[in-house]
Amino acid sequence: MKKTLIILFIVAGLAACKKEVTDKIDQDKIFTVFDLSFNENTNTTTATATFRFSNLNGTRLELSDPSTVTVNAQNMEWSEENGNYSHQFSGFVASADFVWVDLDGNSFTNTANIVDIAYPDTLPSYTYADSVNYFMWEGAPLDSFEIAYLEFDGPGETDLRRFQQVDTIGATTITIDSVRLSQIDSGLVNTILVKIYRPDLVEGTSKGGQISGRYQPTDRTFNLQ
Repeated sequence: MKKTLIILFIVAGLAACKKEVTDKIDQDKIFTVFDLSFNENTNTTTATATFRFSNLNGTRLELSDPSTVTVNAQNMEWSEENGNYSHQFSGFVASADFVWVDLDGNSFTNTANIVDIAYPDTLPSYTYADSVNYFMWEGAPLDSFEIAYLEFDGPGETDLRRFQQVDTIGATTITIDSVRLSQIDSGLVNTILVKIYRPDLVEGTSKGGQISGRYQPTDRTFNLQ
């Protein structure tokens, strides 16, 4: 039974990593995903560009020469392992222009913007005794096209839990429910806060795409008891 499961996992992994090259398909059937992410823990901003066939779940595509993708006029490197293109900047880059030129010579320019978010000066201490509690971030309430979520990563190997992802305009808080909190082992818990700004793609093929900017302030910790 174990061997069968291992084989199934390998097959599923290979299927997930399957990719094609863009000279084999109609350029207008390419779905584009652009992301600009700042992580304050490492003080780096990472830009990624992913090309898929037809939709978000389609086969990943590697660009065929002379098709190119750049971010802020910098070439992006192809990753065989991740099936996407990326470029890393040192420090915080609040905005970046992605430019993709397809095999037909069509040029598509889209700008990703990052909107920041912060922890309060004093991080609340959550306990198993809490029936329902709330986390209120520092900074502006959510605006159009914005999402915020909070994750707790405890000492156990399977302790990572995401709490209520909010996307309501005007929201300022995230609900911490006791059921999900009880699924985390006691001890030191790492707190991960993320804000995503995901407006509509401006330029793309008829299949469309996504563009997003992400901000992750320095992680905080608390002792869960």
